[in-house]
Amino acid sequence: MGRMTRRPLLIAGLAAVLIPAAAYLFFELGRYQAGYSMLDRQREVDEFVRVTAEQASTIDELKRQLAILETSRDIDRETYAQLELSLTDLEVKIQAQEEELAFYRGIISPPDGVAGLRIQSLEIVPANGQQRYTLRLVLMQAIVQSRSVAGVVRVRVGGSRDGEAVDLALEDLADAEGEAELAYGFRYFQGLEQEFRLPEGFEPETVEVEVRPGEPRGEPLTRTFQWAAVSGASEED
Repeated sequence: MGRMTRRPLLIAGLAAVLIPAAAYLFFELGRYQAGYSMLDRQREVDEFVRVTAEQASTIDELKRQLAILETSRDIDRETYAQLELSLTDLEVKIQAQEEELAFYRGIISPPDGVAGLRIQSLEIVPANGQQRYTLRLVLMQAIVQSRSVAGVVRVRVGGSRDGEAVDLALEDLADAEGEAELAYGFRYFQGLEQEFRLPEGFEPETVEVEVRPGEPRGEPLTRTFQWAAVSGASEED
């Protein structure tokens, strides 16, 4: 009786194990017959992992190269800016040297061949305060002149106010301590400066400079400049 009871139980246990296994085998057999292979699937997965890793490596390399290019570009821009700044500074220095050279050439050998007293340059620059300016005048004579010269300079500014022509002397424009005349005394060249203030509503047009030598037989030297030319107003406009 005991043996008869254990046999059905054993058969039932084996059936519980074999039936699922057989079903899985039939399932795999069906997929295999349909063209599906676990080995092929595994190979595809491995290939996909490999390609993905290669692409990730390629992306990292491209990012690295991009970073290098961006850094190189920034360095190139900075280098170009520095070179451009250095070139600008060099051009300014060369211009200053050329102007200085022309100045001393004028002392050694005047372009017109006249060795006497001359007005080398006149410049009017803005000063502190409204309508205030500084007059900068350079007088010179050729180096062949071994003697010193002395005298005074008179300056007049011509223009208009309220539609009428007005001619103002330096003493009318200078401060209380300003001089009506600028004294000079030099052998080769000398720079003179005088600050002045234009009246409200006055429109300057010309600047007349008169150089009067102190020696009895010396002849005055007069030269008229356009305000726009010596003040730089034409460039600002």
